[in-house]
Amino acid sequence: MTSTHMRVTLIAMLLAASCKQQAQPARQSGAGDVAEIAVTEKGFEPDRIQTAPGQQVTLRFTRKVAPTCADAVEVQGDPVRHMLPLNAPVDVKVTAPQSGQLAFACPMNMYRGAIVVVAQ
Repeated sequence: MTSTHMRVTLIAMLLAASCKQQAQPARQSGAGDVAEIAVTEKGFEPDRIQTAPGQQVTLRFTRKVAPTCADAVEVQGDPVRHMLPLNAPVDVKVTAPQSGQLAFACPMNMYRGAIVVVAQ
């Protein structure tokens, strides 16, 4: 199991053990990094990915639950609706803007997330 998979598994276990809703800290992305994003009954986890301006990032979405409106994801500025089959990772390559954020959401816009640009 890779370090990234271990981190995602640990985060998922900690979230499951938590009894109260809390804002989740954003994940920091590095050069050419892959950001693992699980689609659960709560939506996108994590829902915020931090990265440097202009950084290329691969968003790896894995849908973990069958009954959800997040059976696809739409990324701001990308004309393609990326279908998310159950338990199969789907990679979406994006380039972060120079400032601000790049949003992603389910087709109904009920579950949302973003790549947030931070100064390095």
